[in-house]
Amino acid sequence: MPRRQDPSSTPTTTAAGNKARVRFTFEPDRSSPNGVTYSWLIHRTYRGKTKAADAVRAFWLPFAYQDANNHSESELKDLAQQSIWRMEEQIQHLRETFGLKVPLRRTEPAEVTEIDPLAALTEETSRLNQMDLLDDFSDVL
Repeated sequence: MPRRQDPSSTPTTTAAGNKARVRFTFEPDRSSPNGVTYSWLIHRTYRGKTKAADAVRAFWLPFAYQDANNHSESELKDLAQQSIWRMEEQIQHLRETFGLKVPLRRTEPAEVTEIDPLAALTEETSRLNQMDLLDDFSDVL
């Protein structure tokens, strides 16, 4: 069951020096691709929450800042370039980890086929499903 924050404990203003926070809770089915991914990040990697937040920022932060209308075009371009570099680093990590070669020419992206989550379950993910994901990922990112 989702946790609900007690409205009486939520300040409507922040004290000097305190920043307003964004609370993010994500509760995917543990056997879904998202559930398996976040379970792995949280339970099997060092700083899993940070890795998840870094990945989201690499994809979306330039767009969020652009929409906020608080940054110059130059700042947005710099931020977009930094995001591209982060994603390229991850692409290289995927290639090295899974023995993939850089294509000689750009090809159209392959159609992604959905994996049956039940068929993808392993003994390890079954064990992870028994852990309480809520306690580990409902923190503020």
